[in-house]
Amino acid sequence: MALPPWPPAHAVVSGGSSGIGLACARALARQGARVSLIARRPGPLAEAAEALGALALPADLSDPRAARAAAEAAEAAQGPCDLLIAAAGAVAPARIEDAAPDAFEAAYAANVATALNLARPLLPGMRARGAGRVVLIGSAAGLMGLPGLSAYSAAKFALRGAAEALRAECAPDGVRVSIAYPPDVDTPQLAAERPLRAPETAALAGTAGTMSAAAAAAAILRGARSGRFDVPLGLTAWAMLRLM
Repeated sequence: MALPPWPPAHAVVSGGSSGIGLACARALARQGARVSLIARRPGPLAEAAEALGALALPADLSDPRAARAAAEAAEAAQGPCDLLIAAAGAVAPARIEDAAPDAFEAAYAANVATALNLARPLLPGMRARGAGRVVLIGSAAGLMGLPGLSAYSAAKFALRGAAEALRAECAPDGVRVSIAYPPDVDTPQLAAERPLRAPETAALAGTAGTMSAAAAAAAILRGARSGRFDVPLGLTAWAMLRLM
């Protein structure tokens, strides 16, 4: 099965106002793609979109109706989506007994629902055209349950399962699905998360090192371009994937 052309004409990037999403959007814009950025915070989103010459679409993607409206607006303004990078996500570190009562539901909404709610309205067009790419941003914590990150690990494990099902569903129609497994990436989210980590979480994370957002984006886009399903970022994530 032939790979879809690269660079994509139109890329939709969620979580595009900062971190991995913004780094992917920046790299795609440099390669000549039209980019639509979707994120919850209108201010940072507008700044990022202006810097990249991208389309800004503020939306809470945990709401299926808001996600569909954003997807439809992106395609109406910039043409069919050739590449979706679902990078929206959040982590609230805590041991299971210390987690908020709704921690697992909130983690699913932020890390799984945001991706699938946006993919749903974009997939029919990709499948009808017989081409397209969907890239889900998982985590090394979705390959191995990590102490102090129980809700986040559970959500990223769920995302991997969804990615496997989506790959099987889309393969007959020429749509490629990938899921990336980054370690700690130097982003504003990581800076906010670190002071809240349990000691054992910090100790484990310290063995894997930290990757720059630009390096993570480059690895993610290489994996997407090649059509790989599993895209581990760095030696630790690669080893975890092999072990699991």
